[in-house]
Amino acid sequence: MSQDDESLCNSAYQYFKCAKPLDFSYRNLVSLEELNGNEKPLPLRVRGAPKKSSKSNRYRTGSFWLNKNYLKNVNGLRNLADRLFEMADYLSWLDLSDNNLTTISDEFLLFPNLSMLYLHKNNIHDVVEAYKLRNLKKLRTLTLHKNPMCGTPCYRSTVIHFLPNIRKLDNVVVVRSEREQERKTLDKDVRVRLTNAYPEDFPCTLVSSKTR
Repeated sequence: MSQDDESLCNSAYQYFKCAKPLDFSYRNLVSLEELNGNEKPLPLRVRGAPKKSSKSNRYRTGSFWLNKNYLKNVNGLRNLADRLFEMADYLSWLDLSDNNLTTISDEFLLFPNLSMLYLHKNNIHDVVEAYKLRNLKKLRTLTLHKNPMCGTPCYRSTVIHFLPNIRKLDNVVVVRSEREQERKTLDKDVRVRLTNAYPEDFPCTLVSSKTR
């Protein structure tokens, strides 16, 4: 890619990132299948809806708000985004707070530019679920508070250990001392479940645990 092309892509990404969000909150949604692309987004919270492309008739924004619904999963999220957004790859802010999610979906990993992910006030029990997000290299802001997982010993330091690139967790800035905590601070049960779930990432740990 030439410098001009790269500059153009960066400019487009910034435009989408700063555009008004596509707001489908407060819709009583139980499944994403209930959105067929013809619904009008909620305009009141942000004084207007994002613009649509005249060619594709898709929204020119990088923010998607689905909070305050009853979603138990986000199956089909990427396909939905491809139908609704002019550039689904430019999705940078996803709000799924205050739903009924029980896991952190692999669907999130299909958005390479995701930098803000709101998952607070859901029903996610296992803190190991947060490890899935390690491959979102641009993720900087994450909310998980008011999920059952937050009762895990050393919850905050565990998530920060999983995701060294995040700058803010649960609306609190991550400070250097939190990043410097050693892996031994992980709860023993969490460490075992993490190793069992991702043996390819912890081969030495797996071998040593079996030999004990």
